[in-house]
Amino acid sequence: MMAQWKALSIWHRFGLLVGMMLVCLLGIHLVMWQTMSHSLEELQREVARLDQEGHGLLQKTDSLKAIERDINALRENLAARVRQLPEHIESKVFRRDVMGIAKRRSVTVRVWKPEGPLTGLQHSEASIPIAVRVEGNFQGTVQFLDDLRQLAWVESIPSIVMAGRSENDDSSLLITNLVMHGLTPLGIEHVQQLLKT
Repeated sequence: MMAQWKALSIWHRFGLLVGMMLVCLLGIHLVMWQTMSHSLEELQREVARLDQEGHGLLQKTDSLKAIERDINALRENLAARVRQLPEHIESKVFRRDVMGIAKRRSVTVRVWKPEGPLTGLQHSEASIPIAVRVEGNFQGTVQFLDDLRQLAWVESIPSIVMAGRSENDDSSLLITNLVMHGLTPLGIEHVQQLLKT
């Protein structure tokens, strides 16, 4: 083998060495390129996944900002309603407000029935259910209900049943039975504490 090597001219030896070096470099390059190509593909997939996650997080952030704006608007509305609450809540206040609205809207309150005694209002946090029956024309009744809903101490009106009178003498009158829930002083205090947080 050495004799054959010595028999080669310098140019042939040089060409053979350069060729072997090129083959080695090409082999190293192919092995490294495949590894780098595979790593590059993985990185591109990871970047695409992270971009997608980032886009999803941006959408969630926008949604949260919209929710935060809604919560702040609700908090402001609630604070305005709490400021309108009477300082001393008692059954007379409830009844006086409802009777005033009824008179203004030309409807008659036939039943005023709180569920349980209204004497211990100062020490109760639960809302007070009050059953009410009113009679009046349709427009007056609807306006009465709307005004009632606007009262600051009325927490909710979960039940409203409207029916025409069965008597033939005046068929334009409606009988409306409703249950409203009124806030108590401790309930109002609880709402005020929630507004501070």
